[in-house]
Amino acid sequence: MFKFGFDLDDADIDNEVDSFLKQAGNAQFQDDSPSGDNYEENQERLPNEDGCLVEVSLEHLLNTLPTNLSFSFLEIPLSSSSSASSASSISSFANGSRVHHLARRDLFDARFQVISEDNGDPNVVTEGGRKTETKEPIEASSESKLRFLDTPSDLVPGVYEGGLKTWECSLDLVDYLHASLDDENLIGKRVLELGCGTGVPSLYLLQRIFSSPPTGSTSQKTIIHFQDYNPSVLELVTFPNVLLSWYMSPASEPFLSSLSAPSDPEAEDAVEYPAKDPTTAGDISITSLLKIAFKQSLERYNVEVKFLGGSWKSFRNAITTSGGPSDTQTNQVTAKGLGMYDILLTSETIYRTESMPDLIHAMWEATHPTVRSPSEQLSRLMISEPHPPLILVAAKVFYFGVGGGVDEFVEAVEKWNGVPDANAEVTTIWERNIGVRRRILRVFW
Repeated sequence: MFKFGFDLDDADIDNEVDSFLKQAGNAQFQDDSPSGDNYEENQERLPNEDGCLVEVSLEHLLNTLPTNLSFSFLEIPLSSSSSASSASSISSFANGSRVHHLARRDLFDARFQVISEDNGDPNVVTEGGRKTETKEPIEASSESKLRFLDTPSDLVPGVYEGGLKTWECSLDLVDYLHASLDDENLIGKRVLELGCGTGVPSLYLLQRIFSSPPTGSTSQKTIIHFQDYNPSVLELVTFPNVLLSWYMSPASEPFLSSLSAPSDPEAEDAVEYPAKDPTTAGDISITSLLKIAFKQSLERYNVEVKFLGGSWKSFRNAITTSGGPSDTQTNQVTAKGLGMYDILLTSETIYRTESMPDLIHAMWEATHPTVRSPSEQLSRLMISEPHPPLILVAAKVFYFGVGGGVDEFVEAVEKWNGVPDANAEVTTIWERNIGVRRRILRVFW
């Protein structure tokens, strides 16, 4: 197990997660599992060891939601003004500072869901009892998920890669995107977040889309794909956050305005939805009508969201593997629907030097056409791209104890030989030198 040794005021944005991970679960976790170097060897590896990328379908994610989601708001400092974001999601203060508000699921709520599933709570849709035609693999038992949630560590290499926490570099990406990306370069684009975790940067972009006028099927579809090593992260935090971002946006207004006040406020079917007040945490009822409205909004705004669990190597292999649509029996994601992304985002993912080659290769395959032969490779290199993909990597300058960081990533990109004559370049486009030093890098091919 490993814990980053940051001891600065802003070293951990998510104090709730830290306090959660340090509570009694620490002793419980150690009592139930081996200690020391043998820990990883005795755990269920997440995801499956066959290296396949798993698509967690939208229907599965909707069906495994609990009946209620508890949420609170994340305040993201903004260094500049922009007309891109919804005014309702931004607060301005007398000192001139501005923050963007994003709703996110409370971690204690995710833990309660897993405990309820394990205890057979009828108010929680369990994996074994879900009604879905797709045969998706159950990635972990409730016991394994609970142990996964209770991990007293920022990461367990090969088992848990930190996806439950909201890391500060993801907030840096929001600040940069807020200042530099206009809707013209977002609507109709293909977006991928590698190592998404709680998905903060992509949630911001999704909220931007849902705050714009609906485009319908007449425009190019906007694609937002979320990838994380752990499918449980996608189910427990990433997708609930997507749903909350939709609810807090103008896109949910047709649904809320269509609800008529019940004749009997005390009736069992009376549902009171929370106000969109960024200063107040709350709970939202997950009803069948709300799920339908969410899917209808995806159609109205012509948005596709996809959730992919697995390693970067499996993601890269899925893109380069020829084939048709996803196999509903094995849930291996094939090349169709992946790749050729216009915007690629990743934050806090370069903390280990040994994982950098797989990340770089995944970034390359995700932003380039699949190559089948040397002649095709030569043809592609001869074509100049008028609009190169926007590839952003947000990271700390150095990660104490694990050896990764900005300089190590730049060196890894320069030495990477996965594709001949890739001519990769890395440029710093944003930096913070107070406290924990951080950077946002842009990668050019």
